[in-house]
Amino acid sequence: MSATLAPASGSRLAQAAESNPEESAYLGKHIMCYDGICSYCKGIVEAAIAGDENGQFYFTPLQSPFARNALDRYGVDSIELRSMYVISDYGTSDEALRAAAPASNFLLLRLSGQLRQLGEENSRKPRAVQDAEYQAVADCRYDTHPKLDEVGIPETNRARFIF
Repeated sequence: MSATLAPASGSRLAQAAESNPEESAYLGKHIMCYDGICSYCKGIVEAAIAGDENGQFYFTPLQSPFARNALDRYGVDSIELRSMYVISDYGTSDEALRAAAPASNFLLLRLSGQLRQLGEENSRKPRAVQDAEYQAVADCRYDTHPKLDEVGIPETNRARFIF
């Protein structure tokens, strides 16, 4: 699977990166790193924004320069597109990286309504079950949801995205 990490000058992703929020906007917030060409992942991001009543999360596609640099500090190659990640408490002494099921649970448990309930249910399962369920969805996401031609740039909630 390949995706472009360094966007070509003038590309939609490069243009989006030029309009990133000031870093002070997302310091101390949680940043979800997701596969930007996955329509399933796009749906998860949209649901997360709707359920994030307190504005705790920012979002960045794994293909973005920001995600590449942020994850590289943890030795993670964002181009592999194997997992979603959450960088909690970004830029603080409490910053931590979570991947796959733990990242998903971290996100869900901080949202409202049914998403929070789902996180609570998932968190009660044995970790091996959580990991297997996460991997099963990750492995077939392109089979069940069409792959996007390019990284989607949101029309709404643009200030919640970092490229």
